Amino acid sequence: MTNDESCKLSGVRLSALLRHSAFVICSSFVTLHSSFAASPPVSSFTEWDAAAETLVIYNPAFDGSAELAKFYAGKRGIAANRVVGLKCSKEETISRTDFETTLREPLMRKLVENKWWEIEKRDVLDPNGRRYSQVPTVVRQNIKVLVLIRGVPLRIERAANPPNMTGMETDEASVDSELAALGPLLQRPIKGPLENHYYQSTRRFPDTYSARGQLIAGRLDAADDATVRRMIEDSLTAEHDGLWGRAVLDFALKSEGYEEGELWLARCVPIYHDNGIPVFTDRYKELIPAAWPLPDTILYFGWYADTANGALASPDFKFKRGAIACHLHSFSAATVRATDKNWVGPLLNHGAAAALGNVWEPFLTLCVHFDILNARLMDGFTLGEAAWAATPAVSWMNVVVGDPLYRPFPKNRRRPVDEKRDGDYALYQEVSRRYLQHDEKKFRRELLRLALEKNNPHILELGGLLCAVEGAYGEASDFFQHAAALYSKAADQLRCALYDAEIAKRKGDAKESLAAVRKILKESRFAQLPAFSAAHDLEMVVAPK
Repeated sequence: MTNDESCKLSGVRLSALLRHSAFVICSSFVTLHSSFAASPPVSSFTEWDAAAETLVIYNPAFDGSAELAKFYAGKRGIAANRVVGLKCSKEETISRTDFETTLREPLMRKLVENKWWEIEKRDVLDPNGRRYSQVPTVVRQNIKVLVLIRGVPLRIERAANPPNMTGMETDEASVDSELAALGPLLQRPIKGPLENHYYQSTRRFPDTYSARGQLIAGRLDAADDATVRRMIEDSLTAEHDGLWGRAVLDFALKSEGYEEGELWLARCVPIYHDNGIPVFTDRYKELIPAAWPLPDTILYFGWYADTANGALASPDFKFKRGAIACHLHSFSAATVRATDKNWVGPLLNHGAAAALGNVWEPFLTLCVHFDILNARLMDGFTLGEAAWAATPAVSWMNVVVGDPLYRPFPKNRRRPVDEKRDGDYALYQEVSRRYLQHDEKKFRRELLRLALEKNNPHILELGGLLCAVEGAYGEASDFFQHAAALYSKAADQLRCALYDAEIAKRKGDAKESLAAVRKILKESRFAQLPAFSAAHDLEMVVAPK
């Protein structure tokens, strides 16, 4: 499948698929996405001991799965009786029959036998007002979070001859999303996506009554056990020490039905600004080029390549501890047990604590919406809550690979442990919250004053990122040049020089950009640095053909 075929947003195909679902997603759901309506702000916030309502599932047939489950439960304080082994296939992809017999049905029995769930038959109405008599319904739910451990299958393949299905109906899905819909699936056959009743919720998951019977599902999985342990440890460390750093947004300038994805990325910029997180944006069709320096990356969102490449796949790139990442593609999570295929595995291999993806063709509008995800993270929600609040459908293709209990931005963030580096980000946040929303120019002046007062080139660099995003290219160039002059390390000087050259390209001055790049290439002290090759690549782009 080509890139142009992969993240499809076809109104005809999507409408057909939704119509064929036994419980048709209500018209307001479809209308909402066609208008790209923004998510409402959080109206209330309650604390929730999510670990007390979490069930951990591992595969006894998979070496190391039980040990990882116990390790995770111990770290999160999850009771031993809520760590459950379900013997199933060791493969990532399983049949619908295997899913039903080895995962869904045994899990449902465990929930009922242990009185974690209570199910009664009740009369229900579907979104179109049709009444169904005596449908099994979850009426009490003491387990709300499901953590799947490495070794549990990842995706359910499409049945060769699915019964009672026609046209665009489909029964393939991610294991995670199918289990997230465990309660609602008591009421319908498997024929396509179900409306996610937690989508766009501004409340914590236990407070969203309409989502009763659904689960917040997350997966602790990767190419090896060591990476999973590192993901767990990194999430806990970031929660304790604070997650401080930069966001990176990689646009693709897509059009002709793909604008929605670009809009999600664009909406992330003011979310980061409002929360004092510096952001680097790449507004070119191509991916961020290989070896491009992206230090302290804690949040990464981009699209539209089928395989990890560019800056995020460069050998020397490393996410900051606790980072969350997603590169949107139809098959970004077709496997998570490889470090060189698709996107989720490589992102985790480069140090991300969590990565989101799709196991089969999801259709663009049913993917995770970056803007809502980031808004909920900033509101203090857990990763699992934020991801599922940002995903329109369950019983579909999405996976959240990472600790669903991970809460990177709690309401009361700790002051940085590393005052030298993270302290700059904390200062940036403090000043931005004081000035940025009211007076952008005053914010930049205050940032410049503090940087000069403290003789701090890092703060100047962050000011340059802000100006670049706002289109104040002259000021951005001044910030980067001033920072380069104050930095003592060659790697920092090279990064600021590259950013300055890219600013000239961004404002359409290829001659100025080329002169800046060639000045970099003449500096022998840069020649052995990883980012030096990025200067060569930029020269190829801006040099006259």
